[in-house]
Formats: sequence, C-alpha cells, structure tokens
Amino acid sequence: MTKEERAEKWFLNIPNARSINMETKIEVCSKAARKMAIIFFAVFTVECALIFIVTGGEIFDSMADFMNNISKESYTGNHHKGVALVGGLLCLPFIALPIIAAVLFKNKWIRSEISKTEYHKDAGTSLVTEIARTEKTSHESVNYKMKECTGEVLEFENFNFKLAIIQVLMYELKVLEPYFDICDFAVQYAEKEIDTDSMVIIQPALNFFEKLPIPKRLAMQVEEINMDGGNDIYMNIIPQWDGEDGCFDLNEVSLSELQQFPNLKKATIMSNAYDKVKEIFDIANIEVELL
Repeated sequence: MTKEERAEKWFLNIPNARSINMETKIEVCSKAARKMAIIFFAVFTVECALIFIVTGGEIFDSMADFMNNISKESYTGNHHKGVALVGGLLCLPFIALPIIAAVLFKNKWIRSEISKTEYHKDAGTSLVTEIARTEKTSHESVNYKMKECTGEVLEFENFNFKLAIIQVLMYELKVLEPYFDICDFAVQYAEKEIDTDSMVIIQPALNFFEKLPIPKRLAMQVEEINMDGGNDIYMNIIPQWDGEDGCFDLNEVSLSELQQFPNLKKATIMSNAYDKVKEIFDIANIEVELL
C-alpha cells in the first residue's frame, strides 16, 4: 500500500476529508503510524508481562513445547508453512488487544489533529488582523473586564461542561460576550507576559472562563455539543494543546446541569468515564456519543 492509498483509507470516515490536501493527509498519517507503533508495543509488552506474572510463565512454556513438537515431524515446505500458520494463530489472542488499542487511538488522534490543523490555518489568517486591531486605540479592543450580569445565570458544577457550553455560545453561535481571543487578551493583560504559543494551561485565560457568567436566557440556543481537541475554547487556554491528554475530558456532569438546556438534543464528548456520563445524558433524553 502506498502512502497515498493509506491516507485515502485512513481518512475515509473523517469529516470534510475531501477539503484536506493529500500532503497534509500523508503527514498526519505518518505521525499517526509512529504513535500507533509505540502504543502497540507498549500495550503488547504490558499484556505479556501481566500474563507472565499471573501464570508464572507456564503459558509461554506450553506454547513453546507445542511448537517444538509439531515442528519435529517433517521438514517439507508445506509442513513449515503449516507450523508458521499455527504459530500465528497461537499469537493472535496476544496481539488482538494491542491492535484494537492502536486503531482506536488512530481514529481519535487523526480527528483531533485535523481539527487542530484547521484551527491554526484559520488562526494564522486572523492573527495579522488581530495584531493590527490591537495596535489601534484601546476602545476598539475587546474589554475583558467582567460585567455584572443582569438576570439569572447558568449554574455549573463541572467546569469542563461549562467550557463545552462556552464553545457553543461564544465561538459557534457568537452570542456570548466578551469574545475571548488569547492574542488580544495577552496584549491587554498587564500583570505578566503571556506566552500565546504555550503548551500548558494559561492560568489567566482559565481564570477568565471560570469567572465568566453565562446568562440563563442563552441556554435555549444550545441544541448540540461537539467536543473536539481543536475547539477554539481549548486553543485559547492551551494554544499548542495536542488533544492527547484528558485535560478537558467530560468525566462528570450532573442532571441539573443538563436540564438547564431544554433544546440540547445531541452531544459528542471527550471522556474517560463515558459509561458513567452517558447514564446522565440518557436520563436527560440527550443523545450522546464518544468522540
């Protein structure tokens, strides 16, 4: 299989894959393949170590004895092929789990990487505009000072769920203000210099979203949540986040939080506790799936 054929195959179920050029697909697939190899051997090593500890190595001794016995009887080519086939079948149960783990990682990682690439492509175009805008008079920049919210506000018990809602209202529907941009925010932030290419959480940005009140009247507009490693909300907190850790995973959510959004009917989430979270979504009659 050529690199091009592999890229087409791996991107078959990726949204908007046709809009991604072949060079980008090949580059992403090459990175994914290297990471898959690491995951495969890591899982395989751990699996074999656990089996050895549990069985005291007896299962490996039995397999070796069996292979030695069937390989003694004949030296024909067909016999050698048969021995190889049997050996492969014996190893199959041991490599099934590493293969599954690697494939699942590949699918999630490619989606995350493409989303991140698309974000930075857009950000690269808008960054010049943002810099030019912030060099103008200060009243033209966004005022990030918190305003007192008149009326009822939404209540959140789980911050990562709040971030998912902010993604919808601020960056997708653009109805929640002030519109937060880390580059603009960094120019105005006087307490210390902010690295807008940070690979770790920018605490002032995180603090901003923690304190940000969300008017309850906006809840009606939330119909769908799509959590993804390339979401604007995450890129404004960790600009160089690779989406591979569980920093923003939705591992907890309460029924009362979900019930604040009567029109929310579907959600795609990142989570390391999907089954537990899914139970709450099911009770709220919200269709949910794991990214």
